[in-house]
Amino acid sequence: MEKNKIHIETNEITQEQKASLKVRTITAIILVLICVPCLFFGGWLYALLVGVAAALATYELIHVTNPSTPHKIILYIFSIVLVESFVFWRFLKANLITLLGPSSLDFQETIGLIDSLLCNGFQDIEISVIAVLVAALVYFTISFVDEKTKITDVFYYISMTLIVGISFQSLLYLRYSPFAQFGLIVEESRLGDFDFKYVQSVMLTIYILMGIMFNDIGAYLTGMLFGKHKMNPRISPKKTWEGFVGGVVISFAFSSAFAFIMSGAGYEILPTLTGQGWYWILPISLALPLVGDIGDFVFSSIKRHYGVKDFSNLLPGHGGVLDRLDSVLFGSTLAACLLIMINGGWAFAFGL
Repeated sequence: MEKNKIHIETNEITQEQKASLKVRTITAIILVLICVPCLFFGGWLYALLVGVAAALATYELIHVTNPSTPHKIILYIFSIVLVESFVFWRFLKANLITLLGPSSLDFQETIGLIDSLLCNGFQDIEISVIAVLVAALVYFTISFVDEKTKITDVFYYISMTLIVGISFQSLLYLRYSPFAQFGLIVEESRLGDFDFKYVQSVMLTIYILMGIMFNDIGAYLTGMLFGKHKMNPRISPKKTWEGFVGGVVISFAFSSAFAFIMSGAGYEILPTLTGQGWYWILPISLALPLVGDIGDFVFSSIKRHYGVKDFSNLLPGHGGVLDRLDSVLFGSTLAACLLIMINGGWAFAFGL
């Protein structure tokens, strides 16, 4: 009797897809070589990386609208400064007096001070209401004096600079908040502990990025091999339900496994995200790819609205910074908000 055989039909990978995958892989390797050291060393180096990425992302936000206004240079400069103020507002608010005060420190000591202040400056997420009002005032004024700037563009500028600014601040929160949550910022000698400063403190960010990026990788590969049923061709023609499910499953498996393995090895991600806190790890691990997909759709809808394929061609095979970080920005914001509420006993959620 002939045994039953299970045959799984896969899509044929075209030469174009192979070439695209090769370019994407090379670009990804270069990004890893640049970003991973900044991530692990943290301090001012990671803050600089986030600041540069935020500036490039803001440029892409404005560029995609193809502003033809004679005031576009002002538009670019103001928007970048605005977003950077959103990104670093929590840090500046907590440490501005210290930074502007008289100091006799040399360069190396100043860098050490900034590193220490960064660890104290992101215990939650805040933005300046005044900055939001100034943004609305400036963008509306530009629309008043320039007939080519539409009212829809004004609301796009206001909302997206706010979203991008908060999202990049969330990336700072994820990297620096473990110092406060583990209570290791009180003693300078303990802050200098190599094992925590360069290993354990970065586990939270790795966990979040893993949950989002494994979803992107899993969805891309699963969709390329098995994708047949389109999710939403109007917004994202290449996304399939098969890729969506594959991305979520792969992301959930790898991110939750990472959290439990690190906890078992003595490198807890956070005091609340340990093996005993599995009831937080599992829902967060599941929520990350889901919200990451929403972020992907949000930025895809913006590109469709303005009739562009990518936000820029800065990253070959990936498009622009926003094309690469769309799901990361939404996922990191969700993670930061959830962790703030969990660590605060959900007082924020109930307005207490």
